[in-house]
Amino acid sequence: MSIGFKSMNMIDSQTLIDLCPDPIIGVDAKGMINLFNTAAERLLGYDSAQVVGALHIAEIYTSFEHAKEIKRLMDSDEYGERGFIEGYETVLKSKWGREIPIRLSASLLEEDHGVAGSVGFFHDMTDRKRLEEKLKKQSITDELTGLYNQRHFYGVLSVEMDRAERYQTPLSLVCVDLDNLKQVNDQLGHLEGDRILRDVSRALQESCRSVDVCFRYGGDEFMVLLPQTDCIESAQLAERIRRRFNEICSYSVDLGNSVIINASLSLGVTDTLGDEDVDHFIQRADLAMYEAKNAGGNRTMMIKRQVADKVEAEM
Repeated sequence: MSIGFKSMNMIDSQTLIDLCPDPIIGVDAKGMINLFNTAAERLLGYDSAQVVGALHIAEIYTSFEHAKEIKRLMDSDEYGERGFIEGYETVLKSKWGREIPIRLSASLLEEDHGVAGSVGFFHDMTDRKRLEEKLKKQSITDELTGLYNQRHFYGVLSVEMDRAERYQTPLSLVCVDLDNLKQVNDQLGHLEGDRILRDVSRALQESCRSVDVCFRYGGDEFMVLLPQTDCIESAQLAERIRRRFNEICSYSVDLGNSVIINASLSLGVTDTLGDEDVDHFIQRADLAMYEAKNAGGNRTMMIKRQVADKVEAEM
């Protein structure tokens, strides 16, 4: 819609409201919608004739309690002066039930006898939230394997150790190392090495439960966190990972002159109740993994918490 400069003084308030690119929604003192501009129609899917005088504002929020919370904030000074909200992030519910993230600025409308209603300006945050989510995912994800990265590992580990200590439930850690990756890279090239790293990722994701969290810790080392799982159960899962990798990547290359490269996994397992230093927990899993590697690789070893005995899992 285009309006010439000379006609600006002829524009009525309703036209200006409809020209606004952001949704504008007004309500009376009882919360019934009495203003619903064109942008609000586009965002929420309602025709203004369907809502003006017919729909309570609570019906475009996620619940009546949600709408009451907005009213409470407007009566306080938490998001600006009393009777006004600026930049409050929340969600609206469309005609089809889809939740839409928005940033709300709103003001009470007062008359001599008291509050006559309110008017709100709703900025659609969908694209911004989608971009934020994409950037967040990129910051915590390893690009090659699609698993979480080391940075995210320490954040999740801290939370899970606190939970294990609070509820006295076991938390297990599986340290996974790829045997002979250097030889693959040196003899066959890094592209082939990268393919095998992706095979490890696939074996982890196909073998682990939905509650388990997998990470590429760095290089050819991976970590798996298993909440509410003791060492014995975790060693069994580690063995599933090892066997699944061997199925996916049955990799044995004879380079001649009796030089053979076998790609396999060495896995170390330990558990904790969260009542120890994070580094000690990781070092114990790392030590178990090196025990598996030193024993020839392609196996799982575990070291239980506060127990010095090393146990080789059944193969």
